[in-house]
Amino acid sequence: MSHVADALPRPARQSLSELLADVRLSGRTWCYGDFMGQAGCAVASADAVFVHAVVHGQMRLACSGGAMAELGPGDVAMVLNGEAHALRTAPEARAQPHEGLRRAAASDVPPAVAFGTEHRVAARVLSGRLDAAWPGEVSRAALPALVNVPTTLLQGDAMAHAGMGAGACALLTRIAETLLIAALRADPACRRVLSSESRNPIADALQLIAAAPARPWTVESLARAVGMGRSNFAAHFSHAVGKAPMEVVAEHRMDHAAALLRQGRMKVAEIAELAGYGSEAAFSRRFTRHFGTTPSQMREEADPAPRFRALLAGARNRQTTPAPDGAAAPAAPPQITPGQVIIASGRRD
Repeated sequence: MSHVADALPRPARQSLSELLADVRLSGRTWCYGDFMGQAGCAVASADAVFVHAVVHGQMRLACSGGAMAELGPGDVAMVLNGEAHALRTAPEARAQPHEGLRRAAASDVPPAVAFGTEHRVAARVLSGRLDAAWPGEVSRAALPALVNVPTTLLQGDAMAHAGMGAGACALLTRIAETLLIAALRADPACRRVLSSESRNPIADALQLIAAAPARPWTVESLARAVGMGRSNFAAHFSHAVGKAPMEVVAEHRMDHAAALLRQGRMKVAEIAELAGYGSEAAFSRRFTRHFGTTPSQMREEADPAPRFRALLAGARNRQTTPAPDGAAAPAAPPQITPGQVIIASGRRD
């Protein structure tokens, strides 16, 4: 793909302050999440920056691409690439869909949403979904998916206080923008990306797709993310990769879904959403055409339970050694069925 990069103009080098001055966050989509006992929320992917500030309690933030962070009171984390992620008070907690962050909604004061069924509030998180504008020379593909904001800039309860009263959402967005600039400035990896002189927009687009295949990508949104026009990007991408952009997106989504299915820990409907499909039926049709097998069949093939049952069957059919003359024949092993519990006594007659 080097010929593609060589054919595109390279931006002049800019100082870090010049680049950071062009970083903008906008929007007023903010809400509180109250997590009742062992509870969690699942945030769908979007072309946005997600902000999560823990007011009290302990939370684990896990992104679909593998990035993870443990957050406590006063901690703030940002998901820069908009990939699907989940917040949980415990690793085994069920993650309910976070409808408050599914789409942009302008609020004045953040509303509150409850997750879980217990009566005790284990944690409270202030979350935002914001639109981002990046310098034209910067590709989000090369930025870390998840960044922790330097806590030295704020007192522990600063975000919670900012979220109170009229005009809270506008104030929170301005604070989040400042925190984002501070995080980009403090992170060595971000500083290297921001100060880089040359870019390969097609390679950046491939990185964006691989990092967050479930995002609602379009040719236009990919082109915008790497600083190109739609038609120019589509032509360069197809020439360099040999496939159209949306073909590559679909392939990454299928591979991501297959990996989740083989783990065997999630329902097909949950995997469909994490793979970027709003409909389980549409996901199943596309998956079956791509792999020649249904999602349920692939999960069953990866399930170790059938092999375990085969071992049990082999043990039952194994012949016992004949007893010597005059000796009692050994008792046949008990027939064990799936789910049955056998308790052996240590007593000897």
